[in-house]
Amino acid sequence: MKHKNILLTVGVMLMAIMSFSACEDMLTVDTGDKLYENANDTLYSYLGIMKCVQNIAERQVILNEVRGDLVNSTEYVTDTLHAISNFEDPADGTCSMLNISDYYAVINNCNLYIANADTSKVKSNIKYMMPEYAQVQAVRAWTYLQLVNLYGEVPFISEPIQNLDVVKNFDYKNNLVNKDNLIDKFIALGLDKYVDTEYPEYGNYDNGARSIRARLLFIPVRLVLADMYLLRGASQADYVSAAQYYYEFLKNTNSIVTEQYCIAREMRGDYIYTAYNWGSYGATYSYSRNNDVISLIPSSANKQFGTMLLRVADIFGYTPTSSQINETSTNDDGEEENSTSGAITVEPNYKAQIVPSNEYKALNKAQMYVTWNTLNMARTYEEKAGDARYYQSVREFSHEGESYSLASKAASGFTFYYTIPIYRKCLVWLRLAEAINRAGYPQIAFAILKDGLNDVNWPKTGMEREVPVVLLDENGEPMFDEEGNVLYQTDEDGNTVMVTEVYTRYNQNGAMHYVDDEEADNFFLDFSDEMWEDNYGIHARGCGYGSWGSNTASKTTNITGYYDDEYYDWDPILKAQGVSESASKDDIINAIENVICDELALELAFEGYRFSDLVRMANHKNASGFYGTKWLAAKIADRNARQASNDGTVTEIPRDEELYAKLQNTSLWYLSKPEWTVK
Repeated sequence: MKHKNILLTVGVMLMAIMSFSACEDMLTVDTGDKLYENANDTLYSYLGIMKCVQNIAERQVILNEVRGDLVNSTEYVTDTLHAISNFEDPADGTCSMLNISDYYAVINNCNLYIANADTSKVKSNIKYMMPEYAQVQAVRAWTYLQLVNLYGEVPFISEPIQNLDVVKNFDYKNNLVNKDNLIDKFIALGLDKYVDTEYPEYGNYDNGARSIRARLLFIPVRLVLADMYLLRGASQADYVSAAQYYYEFLKNTNSIVTEQYCIAREMRGDYIYTAYNWGSYGATYSYSRNNDVISLIPSSANKQFGTMLLRVADIFGYTPTSSQINETSTNDDGEEENSTSGAITVEPNYKAQIVPSNEYKALNKAQMYVTWNTLNMARTYEEKAGDARYYQSVREFSHEGESYSLASKAASGFTFYYTIPIYRKCLVWLRLAEAINRAGYPQIAFAILKDGLNDVNWPKTGMEREVPVVLLDENGEPMFDEEGNVLYQTDEDGNTVMVTEVYTRYNQNGAMHYVDDEEADNFFLDFSDEMWEDNYGIHARGCGYGSWGSNTASKTTNITGYYDDEYYDWDPILKAQGVSESASKDDIINAIENVICDELALELAFEGYRFSDLVRMANHKNASGFYGTKWLAAKIADRNARQASNDGTVTEIPRDEELYAKLQNTSLWYLSKPEWTVK
């Protein structure tokens, strides 16, 4: 029998890697005061899995970016990457980035671990296997999520493949997983039981050049569940579930968009000075609540220390070089000790295969940088400055008199960073905005971008106030005097009767939404806690911000501000999307989703999310009666249809009509799976 199946390479082939000790090299960490009976209990098993995750890390970035609207391929691009970029559906195995078996290698190792781990073991009254067991569950779920994003529908295997009988007896027809049933599969497996399980305590991972906190290697279960609900988006309930998980994570980890993350500082000529660069995120090696990076995949400094992740830098136009340093020292006993370390350096070159697209540059140029002058208390609008995040994402490089633009997050400042972030706080905030918008609260979603949700900006529920009792007529309608003033009940002394009323306070900023009693039950709509006090809007990260602290008066000077109706406010934003404030709620939700999509581009360009984001939003638009397929096709076909010059002038370039027509076929949104024959 013959199936469209990817198991051809995970049958016998995975037998060679199902033993964790068979990995070519291992991540090694300082485990500190561990609670393991022996190393094979947990340490090498989980880190063997992470070794396999390293094998798929860079293709997550490359495959999601090369098919998106933020990059374009050059004359130096390989044939296979060019085919992927133009949706020519290259076969699995065409190149190293199109080997689906590498994903199933991760999954099979997870399945082996889950099948064999004894989570009942106790030491010092602690089930010490549970933290790592929960993380293996998270890694397996995250890997399936990436497979569904890339391939659309794939076989779901939850038991280890240790012999061909498992493959031969696999019920392919009834075990396919896609965006519609992925969350159900993992809820049935009990993934949600591990949302509060503590992380393992491993200490640090030595990659030969840096000591990376091992805690950063772990994936939050809540975020994986949230992503799965957001991906499905079959109903308002799915969006509510996604929002709840995102909100819980942000609240439990005290993850706000702090002032230090608002990177735009001031204008210096035509250049926006920024205090932060991408190295502040990509070069996150230690763990802190203030870090933006939540989870990452590490790279090693040379082969002696493990897997080196060099392809992203290479494809984006940097030549990486690895070195090894051997040193000899004398200890206190007079004995010689040898130590080895390494380093990776990068040099820019003009043969980048993938470069920032015209559309990405034009989107940045279209943003207005705003400064707040504390001397005369006035805003200054720099129309030609654009978004400051551009200078963190693109680096200009000159070669033989020619200028080249390089996507620089892979090597910001021409420095190699030894990590690939997979979750960071700003990503979670933007996905929360996406979920809240689709759950039916577009004003609140926009407020996440605009000013940030906090006690000052937020509609408060459950507040009490004294209000007069209105005098009603026999029909229960309010009564008025001759001048049209409302009449109130009075007591026998002529005093107005007052009663205590529970109400919702809301103000005139981006939220602009009255939260009724039923909505107040959605705890993800509660930002009244003081922990959110210094929370900023995401858009301020690239377009300036005011100098505001914890008091109401100073917060009104935020970049987009309560009273800033000239630029980034509700009315002009809807108008820019061709929607009036009186439009239907569905039209407004669709328009705000487009704004969120732009913010995702400005904040997360070249990090490996773009095409999956576009597909997810296109599917949501289709499901809600909008033209999601044409929307996505236009995004990709227009990636070079606008060219912005330094003076802000935009030149329109014809759309790639052939690509636009091709992308009406939604099957091309996903990579091809191989066939498999079982005899």
